[in-house]
Amino acid sequence: MVSKLRKHPLICLLLSAFCLLVGRLRLKRLYIKSMIKMDDDSAFQIFRYISRENIDINQNHTVFIVKFKFSHLSFKANKLTSIIPMLLITGFPGFQKKIYCVNHLNGYWQGMYQWANLECLEEYKKSLVFRVMNKRAIPESISTEHFVDSDLDPFVKDRLIK
Repeated sequence: MVSKLRKHPLICLLLSAFCLLVGRLRLKRLYIKSMIKMDDDSAFQIFRYISRENIDINQNHTVFIVKFKFSHLSFKANKLTSIIPMLLITGFPGFQKKIYCVNHLNGYWQGMYQWANLECLEEYKKSLVFRVMNKRAIPESISTEHFVDSDLDPFVKDRLIK
């Protein structure tokens, strides 16, 4: 069980900043500008990929997908303003990877995460940063799904539009 203090936004932010500085957290170019087709036939363009280094490959990871539409903010504004929440997410216990996507045609956003396990995902869903995202989004536009014992990279590779 992770302490409440360890999940505090300031602790998460500081931990992420430290991990970026020492190279344990990296922005990757993999998949950037690629298109991904989801099971509901929606298509999204990948614009950011951030990952922790040294992820245990023998772990039972959980992939989490969240789709939503913001009530306001342009693509450029949201891309810029998503940097601070990104650092809160990447410092949250159990975070491993996140890929950011957008559908420029309908204005929907999609986050694709990899968490260490289902318990870490459930804790994240109770977090301040997840609640703030939900408050900024149009309520009826939010949808989520998760895949236990799944890794994000094969999930994405299987859905890339060639």
